[in-house]
Amino acid sequence: MPPDSLSDQARNRFVKALLSAEKGDYWGAIEGYRTIRPSDPSARAAVHHAAARAFFDLGVVDSARHHADQAVISQPDNRHYLRMLAAIAHHMKDYSGAVSAFSRLVELQPANPEFLALLALEYVASGDAEKALEIFQRMLSLDPADEQTRAQVLLLEIKLRHYHDAIETLSAMIEDGEEKDRLKLTLGELYLQTGQTDQAVKTYREIIAANPRFVPAWLALLELSVQSGAKETFLGDLRAFYDTIGIKYEQKMSLAELFYVRSSKDSTYQNPLRVMIAEIERRHPVELSTMLIRGRLLLREKNPTEAKREFRAALRKDPSSIEAWEELVSALLAENNYSEAMRAVASAKSNASASRMRLLVLEGFAAFQSGRTETAVAHLEKALRLKQPEKERWLYLQAASTLAMSYDKLGQTEKSIDMYRRILFLEPGSTLAMNNLAYMLAIQGRELETAKTLATKAVADEPDNPVYLDTLGWVLFRLGAWQEALVHLEKAASLAPHEVEIIGHLIDVYEKLGMQDKAGKLREMKKPGR
Repeated sequence: MPPDSLSDQARNRFVKALLSAEKGDYWGAIEGYRTIRPSDPSARAAVHHAAARAFFDLGVVDSARHHADQAVISQPDNRHYLRMLAAIAHHMKDYSGAVSAFSRLVELQPANPEFLALLALEYVASGDAEKALEIFQRMLSLDPADEQTRAQVLLLEIKLRHYHDAIETLSAMIEDGEEKDRLKLTLGELYLQTGQTDQAVKTYREIIAANPRFVPAWLALLELSVQSGAKETFLGDLRAFYDTIGIKYEQKMSLAELFYVRSSKDSTYQNPLRVMIAEIERRHPVELSTMLIRGRLLLREKNPTEAKREFRAALRKDPSSIEAWEELVSALLAENNYSEAMRAVASAKSNASASRMRLLVLEGFAAFQSGRTETAVAHLEKALRLKQPEKERWLYLQAASTLAMSYDKLGQTEKSIDMYRRILFLEPGSTLAMNNLAYMLAIQGRELETAKTLATKAVADEPDNPVYLDTLGWVLFRLGAWQEALVHLEKAASLAPHEVEIIGHLIDVYEKLGMQDKAGKLREMKKPGR
């Protein structure tokens, strides 16, 4: 109800305007508020507050802010008006204004946990993590048992790299809370951040001693051995992990798959992966997944003949395994044995228990690799047109990636660019798509700043990939940043000295920079017979 200081006539207009707002007639309500001109500050504040709410509901935030400010000026200690002002300021991304309003609320009620939490979160929104941490710590001093506040304190301590404080906070949480294994895992990570490796190892071993089947602790321990180069420790822990009762074969394979992925980008993991596969093979020699990962490693190590044997052995065990058929096709393509690869695709269609989309994608991939690009496009377009239930995200991305490359090979540039954009919409971190789209844009000389951003991200993901370095170098060349281009192209050429396209790009940069001697020497190297 309106304040008593309003006259009866003004009060009636105010109530009528409030009812209009309740019915959703905000403009009618605003017109009603405008006819009221109270002299008393509390009544004036009530009218401004009501007008602020109506304008805010309409989305007219500038007017809402004006009236919210006026309400607080007229009655600066009214908690409802301050909260309204803070909400509008936050909506406008005026975080300092919201902080000011919430700070006043905290001054009025210093021990109110709701106001403290709102103020802390506003500091987070404003980017002032130190102030947010200070407020959450104040809340914790008022209620030390508040797990949610303690979690917020821990997150901010980690964000601010107050690792020693975070260790204390987390240690207290472990003593009092549940989920102790996961909390102690985080504690181990914090010890690593502070250089306390022995403490981290001790923590991981304590977790395993209490719960031998907690796989994340085993993983942390094994990774630590890999990174420190402690081969014997790694082998001892790996054998203990594999021999632990209750740890399933699938869990062992999950860790091996993880190491397989990491080893593709970090050579430190290559030998540990081989050890892992050997130990799994010793315990589970005839399991299908063991054969497949062993074959994939051989294929990656440029030994397609041996890989092919593994995949054929896997298919003798399970002719319906689409994974084994896919890997066999990849091995045959790596041998340039295209006719046999296509026969394997036909066999897969007869034997494998796979979705129609997956078989189409396999057929399209094999056709693309065999040089039958138009056939590949036909299969892959058909795969992408299938109804949604058959589409798995990873399979869609695989099909789209091969289709984008097929379009490019056929000279259908716009279709290829559009497909790469679709891939990046679904998978923003796809390094291959970022690189390929960046290169196509650079070739066309368009959207070069976008191309630079994409190419830079690709190189950040794989800094020693000569193809990605070449793309970034060529984008920079097209932007006129020749000195920067030189750095990346020289590195690309050192990693792939026989790649004609990379050498050609480097020659162009040398010429732009007036380095004719170097350009001439490279030109000589490119001549036939050299």
